[in-house]
Amino acid sequence: MSVKCMSRLALFFLILLANSLVNAQALQDVGELEIAANTWLDQQLSQEEGRYEARFSSLDPRLRLTACESPLVVELHGSNDLRGRLNLKVSCLDQDWFVYLGVNLARYLTVVVAKTDLPRKAKLSSPMLSLVEKDVSRVRGDYFTSLAEVTGFQLRNRLRAGDVLSSKNLLETDAVNRSEQITIVATNGVLSVRMGGEALDSGKVGDQIRVRNLQSGRVIRALVVGRGKVEVRY
Repeated sequence: MSVKCMSRLALFFLILLANSLVNAQALQDVGELEIAANTWLDQQLSQEEGRYEARFSSLDPRLRLTACESPLVVELHGSNDLRGRLNLKVSCLDQDWFVYLGVNLARYLTVVVAKTDLPRKAKLSSPMLSLVEKDVSRVRGDYFTSLAEVTGFQLRNRLRAGDVLSSKNLLETDAVNRSEQITIVATNGVLSVRMGGEALDSGKVGDQIRVRNLQSGRVIRALVVGRGKVEVRY
């Protein structure tokens, strides 16, 4: 082989190597998608009580995405509640691509559970109950975070030791009395804010009643969710 041919061959391989390096630099680091998703979850849950653990599904190792020059955008896809099995949509606006990232989100809160086996129609008192950290993403229905919310209620059905207490376990009695001071929880399914209020009606768990926000003086309708506690969803 002539020197001229060898030079051309060497130049050809150098061009291939340069193109490979350029292409490698132009690919998106898929690990950054999970980092962006974790950062977004931290932001959404920073004001929430308790803690969370996120386990991400592995992305296809064959995935090739053009490197994103703008910050990655993360949003919740197909759900209104940040717990359990979720899909997060991670998008790159300047390169016009997006990826769905699966995540199992465990939410841990300290909730009210039965301390011992409790019979049907038992009148609840503090010694019968305890506060235990549970993964509420595995809890069906609602739950309580304070013993005061359920003290004095009667059980609709028997509970076993360790069972999480829900409003469906309670007999229908007034949980909120007219003119008493209550807690208003305003939530949008992701974030929640607590504030003081006054009940303008009496109501059982599951009832809609009028309440007054003590900070603003505004009268609103809210859902009774526990002893002295109502919820407003936006």
